Amino acid sequence: MKRIVNSALKITGLLTVILGVLGVLTFSYFFFVGIYLIGIGLLLYLFDYLTLKFIRNRRAYSATQTILTIAYLGLAFVTYMNWQEHNYIVFQKNFKGQAGIIFGIEGYPELPKTKYWKKTIKLPNDGILITSTKVEDIPSTIRFAFTDNSEVDYLNIDWDPNFEMDCIVNDSKIKSWLFYVKGEESTTVKEVMTSMCNEISSNTKKSVYKSEYSPIVADNKGKYLWLQSKGLNSLPDGLGSLSIYKAILTGNGFNEIPEQIFEIGTLEDLIMAVNPISEFPCNLTRLKRLKSISFAETRIKEISCDLSQLDSLVHFDIARNELTTFPDQLKTIPNLTWLSLNNNQFTDFSFIDKRLNKLEMLYLYTNKVNRISSETKYLGNLKELLIFDNEIDSIPENISDLKNLEKLEIWDNPIKYISPRIAELTQLKTMRIDDDYLTQADKENLKRWLPNCSISYQTRSEKLDILER
Repeated sequence: MKRIVNSALKITGLLTVILGVLGVLTFSYFFFVGIYLIGIGLLLYLFDYLTLKFIRNRRAYSATQTILTIAYLGLAFVTYMNWQEHNYIVFQKNFKGQAGIIFGIEGYPELPKTKYWKKTIKLPNDGILITSTKVEDIPSTIRFAFTDNSEVDYLNIDWDPNFEMDCIVNDSKIKSWLFYVKGEESTTVKEVMTSMCNEISSNTKKSVYKSEYSPIVADNKGKYLWLQSKGLNSLPDGLGSLSIYKAILTGNGFNEIPEQIFEIGTLEDLIMAVNPISEFPCNLTRLKRLKSISFAETRIKEISCDLSQLDSLVHFDIARNELTTFPDQLKTIPNLTWLSLNNNQFTDFSFIDKRLNKLEMLYLYTNKVNRISSETKYLGNLKELLIFDNEIDSIPENISDLKNLEKLEIWDNPIKYISPRIAELTQLKTMRIDDDYLTQADKENLKRWLPNCSISYQTRSEKLDILER
């Protein structure tokens, strides 16, 4: 044992190895740090061996041991402190809501210098600090404080270190750190970033960042705006200069259609799904070329405006809104052919009347529909009916009303009876259905009734067993 710790380098080496072993035993991030420390500890033993082998003078040997040990401890201290380098974000007393640091804007002050491995950044009263410093030039670790030195509850502070905003009409990008101190709703930093994009467009401000990938992309139909899940609640000005046919704004924080969208005269498709929109936009008629709109998974429950002027609109999506009552004003859309109502709470077809007789596609899956009621008489032009994942136990005689039906998805329903009149669906090309309660004779009849239809069966109970495992 004495030979293991009979010099300063051996003692520090042993302590380093012990720390490394403890790190390895955590089986976490520190596992790799532990491997690194074990290697350094063994290297210290090698240095000890080399000093003993090549330095014969006792005094020189002791001096060398002392110098190397002090150097190692100093290097370890500096390395540890560099690892602990952080930004000290100081909020004003009692601050609540959104705060942030906007980086890389030319002409603004740089952030304070780092002192003793700590960069103290005091946020102003409004919580918004704009700087010319680039985000890459500061530590990525943060700690929080308030100006009155009150206790900080880290569970009440959210930090988004990667919020970026493309200015869309130019190639600039704005980067920021967003902080949210719980207690008050606010989007002020994002709004300032939007205004800054407008100033960049007017050449009064400049960002050091450029968009790596343009939000304007193209497919075989043309150019479109892709801003899915960007955390946005406002858009910069100037979108009227874009010649795009579609705007995808899914998964943001818009509580209404941004005014800038109405500037796009070429817009045909608008996807506003998964946004906290609660009031239906009656000014939708301003989009003269609009063919398709999606308000899926929003908060819209009713529509109180006349939509009869939307004569170019053919596709309407209001899925995943927990609807129990069909918005009657949708029936005033004169040329509606595609309607998506999936993932709502409808129980039958009673919302359908002759005003929906132009429908060609009806998506009604994942509801609580328990029967195919007689309103099918208004769906003579229907080509696709997706009604899977409901509670339907029979395909009744009135299925024959759907004379132009080409695709029927009715699986995930406990179908026990199929009317022979399904044979009148001579245009039916594909059908998918569960066979839990169907006999072999039922299947043979179905094939005989629909000789030109590709029928796919699935066993519902087997699928449920798989899901439960």
